[in-house]
Amino acid sequence: MANRQLIFTLWDVGHGVSIWINTPNGANHWIDLGRTPEFSPSEYVAHAYGISDIDSLIISHPDKDHLEDMPAFKAVFGDPRVMRRNKSLPAADMFGQRTSQYQIDFADLHNRFTAPIPHIADPTNPAYNGGVRYAVHSLNHGTRVNSSTLPGSYVIKGNNTSIVVMLLYEGVLFVCPGDIEPLGWRELWRHHQNSYREFIDSASLRLLVTPHHGRKSGYCREMMDSIQPHATFVSDVWGASETHPAFRTDPLGVQFKSGEVKYYTTKRAGRVQVTVSSTEFTINQYDR
Repeated sequence: MANRQLIFTLWDVGHGVSIWINTPNGANHWIDLGRTPEFSPSEYVAHAYGISDIDSLIISHPDKDHLEDMPAFKAVFGDPRVMRRNKSLPAADMFGQRTSQYQIDFADLHNRFTAPIPHIADPTNPAYNGGVRYAVHSLNHGTRVNSSTLPGSYVIKGNNTSIVVMLLYEGVLFVCPGDIEPLGWRELWRHHQNSYREFIDSASLRLLVTPHHGRKSGYCREMMDSIQPHATFVSDVWGASETHPAFRTDPLGVQFKSGEVKYYTTKRAGRVQVTVSSTEFTINQYDR
């Protein structure tokens, strides 16, 4: 699959997130490991595409809907070469009671993946991954909120410790913010806006995977204003859901294959897949 294309696939895993990225030089990256009882994205990619290993795994937030496919992931791919997670979280937040296999497997990887990798061999290094640029940041658990006066909101915790990933290739920007909510985004932007702004300003097309599955609790006017997404991807239930209407109406809108499309949902098909190269850009919704 090393064909100088970036292929970005957001899977339908119900309430959850699972993103597979095949880089222009054929490496494989993964963000989050959601699944349903009937469908494992890890097993599907391994069997349908013949993929046997993963170069980079990022867990944005250690909730069940971001981790439940971990046992299948390990069974078909083994260990990823590199794993990124927010190491500042207390063990109880990261691994729960370790009563589920996905919690046990995540704890095992966390405890064994302790050595840093040289930048030259880092899967997020564009020289190593075929030219894909990454910006990856998060807030430590307990980060003080700037000038916060909200009772009980003086420190960052829970969803707001999500790792926010931006990746840029051939002018197309993908923003994957995990479960971050407005309080966390505002503080993260305060700390890392220069890094993120460089990516946003370099992009001619900006695509946002909606934070917290598009939930109203995840909607942040400041995020939308900063990114100004041309289209949003909603990874959650379709129909009578809690998706914030602005994720469907606020994106700028661009002319894709069949007219102006502003948002995509995984529930229209089994996956939303974007292909980017120097000569091609497509967004498709496929059945698995």
